[in-house]
Amino acid sequence: MRNIDFEIALLSILVFLLITFFMSFFEKINDYSGTKAFMQSHFKKTFLAGKISFLLPILVIVELLAVILLLLSISNYFFSFSSFNFSRFALISCGVSLMMLLFGQRVAKDYPSSAGITIYFILVVIGFFLLGLQ
Repeated sequence: MRNIDFEIALLSILVFLLITFFMSFFEKINDYSGTKAFMQSHFKKTFLAGKISFLLPILVIVELLAVILLLLSISNYFFSFSSFNFSRFALISCGVSLMMLLFGQRVAKDYPSSAGITIYFILVVIGFFLLGLQ
């Protein structure tokens, strides 16, 4: 593959992650009380049960950070307004968010959801490889 092919592949991953994290963030904010109730129910038999009010805002902030960095990454790809590599930090924030979700799913013993998160995490790792090939 040529360098442009790696850039297109990376850009595709960034756009995919932007859609994913924006929708996740939007759904949590749009129905915050419903999300909180779901999580309290999902984790009711775990040590996380009483910590949802503290942990949910942290997850929302990390997802918002991922969305902002992904927007900056994609915009910078087209408009070159900065020499700073936003993509690296966008992928890191996506990875952190996914690891938080994975940890929660494993604690709740929701193994099918854990497997689904793994697919997104693999995409983040591929994004890091593509960054290294540019």
